[in-house]
Amino acid sequence: MNHLKLLFYLLALLAGAASLAQTFLIWQRYRKAVIRRYGLFLLSLFLLLLGFSVQLYARIAGWEGLAAAGHAVWILFAAGGLSFIFWAPPFYHSLLGLPFAGWVRAVFFCLDALAVAAALANLLLPGWAFTGVALNLLLFALVLYGLVLIAVNLSKVGEKALRRALALFFAVSLAFFPLMYLDSAMAYLPALAGLAFLEGLAQPLYFLVLNVLTILFGLRYLNRPAYAEKNRLTEHFLSAFQITGREQEIILLLLEGAGGKEIGTLLFISPKTVENHIYNIYQKLGVKSRVQLYRLIRANALD
Repeated sequence: MNHLKLLFYLLALLAGAASLAQTFLIWQRYRKAVIRRYGLFLLSLFLLLLGFSVQLYARIAGWEGLAAAGHAVWILFAAGGLSFIFWAPPFYHSLLGLPFAGWVRAVFFCLDALAVAAALANLLLPGWAFTGVALNLLLFALVLYGLVLIAVNLSKVGEKALRRALALFFAVSLAFFPLMYLDSAMAYLPALAGLAFLEGLAQPLYFLVLNVLTILFGLRYLNRPAYAEKNRLTEHFLSAFQITGREQEIILLLLEGAGGKEIGTLLFISPKTVENHIYNIYQKLGVKSRVQLYRLIRANALD
């Protein structure tokens, strides 16, 4: 069974490497902030996956007691775990088009500092179990934060393709997390002894499914130019959605928070004309509200 688990880990590593390579190529072409953060997020997952793979291979090869194997696994887990804690929150916010406000940055900076302190304590005091528990809790909390953020903001995401991708990721994660919990619980719950032959399979399967989905996600959602740059709409956005000059002016004012009456006053047009333009803009972009419009453009901005 260990060899089957290792096979799934290796397949997941191949899919993860392909996803990283694809993301790098897309980043080289379009340079959007969300692509950069996505690549760093994928790299952290890849390091964690590599750590699990090396750990399992060392067990199969009988190297589990070797110091070199233990150090390699620790380095991979520390690098993957810390980088996930650093890079996951900015990626979540960027993907959903949410502002990364100053107080949010301050909170996550404190969590980053706590993670670094726990990692150093784990290195200096390897027998102190609290440090490992703290790092695992931080990882779990950030995964949970991402899932809650998706659940709360899914209806406000401006693009149908992204909404579907996020809903699929949410469903896959909800399906696999109980299985991964059962995986870990088999060691101390006698009632699960009959499922012992499945122990350890949920995690590599989850990574495999997740990495395959990231390849499809990169091709479908990230592989295109930015919609905005330095608070201006790009030519790609204007041509892709056939936005007129007047509609461009209205979109920029909407993004600044202007109301219909204020827009009419600034552009010397009637409120009814403004309303008609906004309706046409929403139809062209496939959004239903100003919030979705804002999220659509911010999630695809260059910076």
